[in-house]
Amino acid sequence: MAAVVTRDIIKKFGEVPAVNGITLNVQDGEFMVLLGPSGCGKTTFLRIICGLEQQTSGDLIIGNDDVVNDIPSRARGVAMMFQSYGLYPHYSVRKNIGFPLRTQRPPTAQIDKKVEWASQMLGIGHLLDRRPRQLSGGERQRVALARAGAEADRASAG
Repeated sequence: MAAVVTRDIIKKFGEVPAVNGITLNVQDGEFMVLLGPSGCGKTTFLRIICGLEQQTSGDLIIGNDDVVNDIPSRARGVAMMFQSYGLYPHYSVRKNIGFPLRTQRPPTAQIDKKVEWASQMLGIGHLLDRRPRQLSGGERQRVALARAGAEADRASAG
């Protein structure tokens, strides 16, 4: 994990401001949540941090890297999770967590290690062989968080 620092991040679509001067400092290991009404810029701000959107102005620092827009999204070690979870119903929890890791084709043992790490961190290790339909809403949410965490950890490590 790494600290994420933003200084006066602004994003405009034409003349319309979507994000208007956000400054924040999230320390390594800290948990951060954005709350606000629809259309206030939460998703746009997160897309900037993840590298899916470019800010109009402002500074973005992840770890010790002044990111600006130079580091591609896949190398930032950041992941997003949305309310809909996006779990594959035909996959087990284990496969759902490991799915984004498999796209880079690392050794199976490395995927297994990341899945184990993420599932233990969120207290869902006992659910690894279940399917999403067998889980409560809170368990599904933790599976999606584990998937995002394992992917972000993979990207930041390599």
